[in-house]
Amino acid sequence: MPFPRWLVPVLAVLFVPLWASGFIAGKIATGYLDVPAVLLWRFVIALAVMLVAAAALRPAPPKGRAWLHLVVTALLLQIGQFSFVYTGLASGVPAGLSSLILGMAPLLVGLLTPLLLTTRLGVAPVAGLLIGATGVYVVLADDLGGGLGWSVVLPVLGMLSLAAGTLYQKRFNDSTPVVTSVVVQMATSLVATLAAWPFLGAHWLPSGVGGWLAVGWLGIFNSAGAFVLMFLLLRWRSTVFVSSLLNLVPATTALCAVPVLGEPLTPQAVLGLAIALVGMFVGLGRRPGRRRSADPEDTTADPTTASATSR
Repeated sequence: MPFPRWLVPVLAVLFVPLWASGFIAGKIATGYLDVPAVLLWRFVIALAVMLVAAAALRPAPPKGRAWLHLVVTALLLQIGQFSFVYTGLASGVPAGLSSLILGMAPLLVGLLTPLLLTTRLGVAPVAGLLIGATGVYVVLADDLGGGLGWSVVLPVLGMLSLAAGTLYQKRFNDSTPVVTSVVVQMATSLVATLAAWPFLGAHWLPSGVGGWLAVGWLGIFNSAGAFVLMFLLLRWRSTVFVSSLLNLVPATTALCAVPVLGEPLTPQAVLGLAIALVGMFVGLGRRPGRRRSADPEDTTADPTTASATSR
């Protein structure tokens, strides 16, 4: 598909803050709604937007066992990931820290891919994961003694759910059209949330205008909007290009959380964030002065960007 040369940089500049905004809006939303209600409205709004996209694009429906695989993927990527992440945000975990921990998922996927898929593993993903984990530890060092307590485990569980769902999706859903996959996942997640609702004791509606704005942002911009930008960038540029953009998300979230949420950005947090970003950079095999031999327009599936499909 032909496109203006200036369009890709513009989309890239829009993509990073939209993706990072999910953690900021999620933190705000959990201040107005119970976590199940945040999930409910996220799925309702995102599904409505994606149904409009499906009506316009008319993608092929799933066939046979693809339905079951999409349901399993939805339970991991949508219900599992965001239940843990939003519960952590509601329990006091900073948005910047949540983004940093979730940012380790692409490298974890790269580390586990050879065990589950027919892909060779180099030294870079292992080194990157270890460096990134060190950065996360530096950020958490003061809180592990009791500051955040058990709640810090929640984004870690969300990251593990994200990684597991990513691997499952790559293994079973690669041949399903993207719009179809997202529609089925959102519909499955909505049905699962409604089925569990009688046992959750949550209120349906936000307690103020801020709650409506937060869930609206999550559904329209962070889910559907960021998805569209990601798919366009994957089509017009390489997966490594999109991975590089995702590496900017933790820093963007941490910086935005300072003025929007009032979260502190301490020297220790800056140091840990820098170490984690270096780990993500190394994990992609990107070193200064190194040239990639792959075609810059190559869009072959890459495990380091597969986790992006969770948003």
